[in-house]
Amino acid sequence: MNEAFNNVTPITAAQPQAAAKFTIAATIDGFPVSIEVEGKADALRGMIDRLKAIGATPPSKVESHAATQPDEAPVCEFHGAMKRSNHGGYFCPKKMGDGSYCKSKG
Repeated sequence: MNEAFNNVTPITAAQPQAAAKFTIAATIDGFPVSIEVEGKADALRGMIDRLKAIGATPPSKVESHAATQPDEAPVCEFHGAMKRSNHGGYFCPKKMGDGSYCKSKG
């Protein structure tokens, strides 16, 4: 009589949702740091508030001197010198804390 309900998966068998991952770039006492936070947006906000409390600041944009000195590669604000692209310009070949490639271009 209950055989019609055998193909129903009980709610208790559902997988929990993966937590979101955030990567925060900051500067603490002149040193660039990258912090990873997992959870909801309130966890991200809490981490930013704690970083501000200890004097952390967002990284400043590094000006590119490529226009005045074409032999020098631009600098990625997170990883250092960029590589020349075969398609023109520069790119950062490094990975971010979440495993994705850095999107900085010069």
